[in-house]
Amino acid sequence: MKPSLRVAVAGASGIGKHHAKWYHDCGCEVVAFLGSGDASCRTTAADLVQSIGFSGRGYSDFGQLLEQEEPDVVDVCTPNELHFELAMAALMAGCHVLVEKPMVWDGPADSVRSLDLANRLVDEATERALCLGVCTQYAASLPLYERIYTRETGSYTREIGSQQQVTEFIAEMETLSRGRQRDGAEIWIDMGSHPLSLLLAWMPDGVIDPDSLQVEFAGHQARSRFDFFAGDRRFHCDITARDKSEGVPIRRFGVNGVLVECEGRPDSDGVYQSVLQRKGSEVMGQDFMSLLISQFAAAVRGDEPGPIVTGATGVRNLELQFQIYSAALARS
Repeated sequence: MKPSLRVAVAGASGIGKHHAKWYHDCGCEVVAFLGSGDASCRTTAADLVQSIGFSGRGYSDFGQLLEQEEPDVVDVCTPNELHFELAMAALMAGCHVLVEKPMVWDGPADSVRSLDLANRLVDEATERALCLGVCTQYAASLPLYERIYTRETGSYTREIGSQQQVTEFIAEMETLSRGRQRDGAEIWIDMGSHPLSLLLAWMPDGVIDPDSLQVEFAGHQARSRFDFFAGDRRFHCDITARDKSEGVPIRRFGVNGVLVECEGRPDSDGVYQSVLQRKGSEVMGQDFMSLLISQFAAAVRGDEPGPIVTGATGVRNLELQFQIYSAALARS
């Protein structure tokens, strides 16, 4: 049996505590986490003890964490502005890295610098033969979506991008605010990478036709419409990301009118699963983030050819996200 991967989570008080559980569930050992200070570390450690039986250590100094723990994997779940610094330090220490979306965000006004930093991460990982992945987990939803699309149309989704069968892609992604509702620009930074990850999963070499691009950031919503194409393949996209103050957030996506609602809930055994629903029927499978993390761990072990979303795909996603963001700024 291969030894358990040693994982450190940078930022384990929010979404990072769920990442820690997903690593634990796929057989990894969470040995450490990075917190913002002593009080934060004590609180986070107590939460992790309860959820995964954590017996490692919390650090507020990332260099010390890397030196003392020597993790195999570092999972970066910190605020966006720290993604590059921590991911690069981890790669230079010889760690495989999975980073939350957006991959890098060095301020909205400097897309060139942000993309340069993201490419530096890819280059560093490539030079050191390390896995670099990005948490845009909706790319992991396609096998489930295929089942619904096939049932309704008789063809497979994975064939769509190569057979010119897509005419339209629609995605509506809502999130529920905790306190202050974010404006359209903020919600695009947070949520825009998810629908874009679906586009790149279907058409990895696709680009946005700039002449077709229409963007509006208004209130608590970001909406973009554009044609996405590669060679002679082209389809129209309509993407909306929205912040809500109450109710149940909607996550909906699909191609050629076959739209599915996405949610999560425990199965009969109490295991949290992702669920896609359409017209009263549904399919259920492994939670998308759990699937993305388990495949990342398998890629590190050499049991999978690579992460579901690689660093290179993360850069492409960031390019598209900035293109749409910049169009909204130019319009305002």
